[in-house]
Amino acid sequence: MAGARRVEVALEDGGPDGPVPPAPGRPTAHRRRWWWLAVPVVAVLALVVGQAVTDYRERVALAALGDVRGVLVPLDDEVEVAWEVAEGTRLTDAARAGSVLVTSRATADHAVVLEGRDVATGARLWAHDVVGPRARWTPEARPGPVPCAARPDHRGQVVCLVTDGGVDVLDGAWTTIPPTTARLLVLDADDGTVQVERETPATAQWLTPSGDDVLLVGTVDGTTHVRSQSLLDGTERWHVTVGAGADDRPFTPDAATSALLDARTLAVDHGTAVTLVSTDGEVLRTVGTQTETGLTGQGTPTTVELSTALAAAVIGAESSSAVVSATAEVPLDGSPLPVVVDDGSVPGLVLTRTPQLQAWDAGDGTPRWQAMVLDAQNATILQGRVHVWTSARLVTYDGATGAELWRWAGPTGVGTPLTDGRHLYVLGSRGGRHSGPYDLVALHVADGTEAWRTPLPARTWLSTLDGLLLMQTVDEATLVETYRVLR
Repeated sequence: MAGARRVEVALEDGGPDGPVPPAPGRPTAHRRRWWWLAVPVVAVLALVVGQAVTDYRERVALAALGDVRGVLVPLDDEVEVAWEVAEGTRLTDAARAGSVLVTSRATADHAVVLEGRDVATGARLWAHDVVGPRARWTPEARPGPVPCAARPDHRGQVVCLVTDGGVDVLDGAWTTIPPTTARLLVLDADDGTVQVERETPATAQWLTPSGDDVLLVGTVDGTTHVRSQSLLDGTERWHVTVGAGADDRPFTPDAATSALLDARTLAVDHGTAVTLVSTDGEVLRTVGTQTETGLTGQGTPTTVELSTALAAAVIGAESSSAVVSATAEVPLDGSPLPVVVDDGSVPGLVLTRTPQLQAWDAGDGTPRWQAMVLDAQNATILQGRVHVWTSARLVTYDGATGAELWRWAGPTGVGTPLTDGRHLYVLGSRGGRHSGPYDLVALHVADGTEAWRTPLPARTWLSTLDGLLLMQTVDEATLVETYRVLR
């Protein structure tokens, strides 16, 4: 019959009375039921996998921030005091290697002790007496610094520079006591084992490890010396002088400090100038940091920020700035805005106050964007955003465009916003007051909403030390300062 269609049915798994298989494309009710049961399971699995991927990316991002200067180790939601820093400890000299903090501590008789402490509990793991007592010094005397630094590419090793100098009050005036000896120590931070101990020139007062070498900086009689030596045996690679230094304060950490801007460029801040020296001993450029006279006729000292994110030194005074790198010196308008943290997520960004907030390209001085902020105090550049702290609020901008993203209004306390990459930590007033005591407030980085807060004692300030959060408290009766590590 025309148009008829013949259908052949093969019975493979049953007899003539067995069930007939369904036609293709028409699922049975049993299959449809299982399909709808599977939908929520798949959705849940997708959420679990998505959250796992998000958590993994956050862990990777936080791990990358672990090497950024100024970023805290992630804090718990309920912050508590982990341990109290021992009296006499010189926190500016400290270096962290893994779970150990290496510091120097001055005793009542002006001896100096190197100590290794567990960063979680503060327990003293080891100690070395490195400078003996000075019986002739007055009670007001202060031993010189013992700067320490973690050794790059050598996990668990710390390098320290020990001198026997200091300052004392003689005939009613502070007087420098020049060091007669200087020693370099390479230690295992975990157990304090001294792996290398050798002499260095007595003029050395600051050190910067660089590969298998150490760069030593010191100012004496108005001249700053920079040396490169083999870290282990002291073989001198090169020695240059870089001009006038601050000879009125020759043995304090800020008289001649240094830092590597990149793998091949050392920046030396020696009081009256900043000099860039290549790691093979070539003096690249020197830029003066003379005091600038403002509109009031008062001298305004210049500021110096050594930025590894920019691979440059940012030098500025009240009305002008300069970005000084190994290859260029870029002038800018306005005074530099201090940057607390810069993770490099907005490459080449430098900020000044003109007095409004102005963002520039550090490479050629091209303006990028500006914002009407007249009282900016400092900034944190994190994950593509610029968080600006003012006298009354925290304002966050898109680092590329300058568009305002969110703001957190006080009343707030004094200080600098700190971060662990997940939150921004600020001092916030209680009950709408504009005075202390303050709370430690954690704000979500993404939108500025408050995550949690915890009360702090009166007369308390916050700071960081190699990823640790420090609480500085001043006793109102004795004016004694106490430092505690929070976690």
